[in-house]
Amino acid sequence: MKSLRSTVLALATAALVTAPGIAAPPVGAPPGLFRFTRLNHAYSEPATAIDPIAEGPLTIRLASPRNKLVLVANTLRLEPGVDGSHTADLEVQFFGKGWVVADVDVSGVRQRFEDEVVVPRQTKRLEGRVRVARTAGGYLLTPERLPRQMPVALQSRLGNQIVGLCERLASLPFSELDCSGLARALSTAVVPLPPAGEGFYLATADLTAEERRQLESYLVATRRAGPRPTPRSTPRQAVRP
Repeated sequence: MKSLRSTVLALATAALVTAPGIAAPPVGAPPGLFRFTRLNHAYSEPATAIDPIAEGPLTIRLASPRNKLVLVANTLRLEPGVDGSHTADLEVQFFGKGWVVADVDVSGVRQRFEDEVVVPRQTKRLEGRVRVARTAGGYLLTPERLPRQMPVALQSRLGNQIVGLCERLASLPFSELDCSGLARALSTAVVPLPPAGEGFYLATADLTAEERRQLESYLVATRRAGPRPTPRSTPRQAVRP
């Protein structure tokens, strides 16, 4: 099943967190800018797991058993590094809707909320590093490092219902509940990303002829360029008076 893990977010796995101090790209190998147009369509049930929310003694476990996201556009810029990996800059634009189930637990008091949510049109940008390898029938993009999660903005009545419950419980004597940040937390779904090293297979069938030609040209150019040699320092001669 193609999903946010295997497509929208898996594309995001190609845009890893850039490690500090990465060396400059090889001379003569320009960056490549790619747009994979055939990936821009609707995906059913792309994100079923959402990180829980904890506010003091209140815990909210979230799940989305039914949802659909539409990937509107994607842009991936690759630039070769000296170690065979590539710096990456990914931008994705999407929108959608779904059904969210929230199990709320406040010091043993449990209540379930369910509601339809809207994922408003939004753009996410990630930067990082990735390795690209040819495989049978496509390409394997493997991240070297990933952010742990990706925030996605939501709109629904569910947040107001849970905040209302929190505020009623907070008004009880000796309550330790703090509901001030709950509305903000419930307006964002934090979707876990795949672990680093989990590759994303990009089939040639998902690329147009021009996109395949562009990607092949980029890989050939970066292989020919090779690593940039490390400059040697020239020892200073002593200055005589």
